[in-house]
Amino acid sequence: LMSEEESSNANEYQKGLDLITTAAKRKGHNGALYYLSLLHYNGFPSLQIDPCSITDFMQKLDAAAEAGSPDALFLRGHNFYHGDDGRSKNYTLALKNFLQAADAGHADAAVSAGAMLHKGIGTDVDQEKAFQLYQLAVELGSIEGWRNVVACYALGERRRTFQVYS
Repeated sequence: LMSEEESSNANEYQKGLDLITTAAKRKGHNGALYYLSLLHYNGFPSLQIDPCSITDFMQKLDAAAEAGSPDALFLRGHNFYHGDDGRSKNYTLALKNFLQAADAGHADAAVSAGAMLHKGIGTDVDQEKAFQLYQLAVELGSIEGWRNVVACYALGERRRTFQVYS
């Protein structure tokens, strides 16, 4: 039997799940769709949610990504890059998802896309675009973005036609 506190927590969890589900299904809220995809992927025993299959997870993640969730786009890009969670390695799709997530304000996606362009992974090398993405990551609060911007200057990989003005 559950204690009064455990019962109260379970009720609060259920209320939260109901709100997230409503936001996802009725409003198409991309963050709610993303959270539900993870909740079902990992399972949540307190809410009697068992972990779902990889196929179900991919469908839920795709719905969140198509709704524009930066986190879902980043995770989907990560899955394509590494060949994880039922995805085959596909650098073109990884870069596409990272770029979309970066455009939506995801700092880690900006760093990932920048690194792919910097190294020419699945695409042509584009130092200028990579640098711009690293700078975007910095603006979004990424320490890794800062490291990459500094590394570009230190290694002389920054084109002279673009200067920093103070």
